[in-house]
Amino acid sequence: MKTLFYTFLMVIGFGSATFAQEKSTVAIGPSSADITSGKQSGKFMFVMPQGTTAEEVAHTTKYYTNYFTVDFKESSREAKITLVNNDERSRAVITRFLISNGVQEVNIGGTMVPVGDLFEKYLK
Repeated sequence: MKTLFYTFLMVIGFGSATFAQEKSTVAIGPSSADITSGKQSGKFMFVMPQGTTAEEVAHTTKYYTNYFTVDFKESSREAKITLVNNDERSRAVITRFLISNGVQEVNIGGTMVPVGDLFEKYLK
């Protein structure tokens, strides 16, 4: 009986340790008002998920240099995106950047928005 109990504890312990190491998939986006002003200025700021590193962001950013630049601060996880050309196409590519960094949802003013819907609902 003791062996069964300890085996059960080990399984629970390993399972929770594995779960705790998974990277978050939610980014915090700008408010609706900040998105509106961002569409005019061509500048957006997202707080990337916990565990996002500067190396990961730099690696994915290099594929989108024709569309925007990203200034990423690892300590605060803030990714400041500045569009090269402020147009719909460039704003649509922001969603590809987020997806390539493992983001699945964006918190916009307390509303969870799937990345796939971000462009249609806010950035278009």
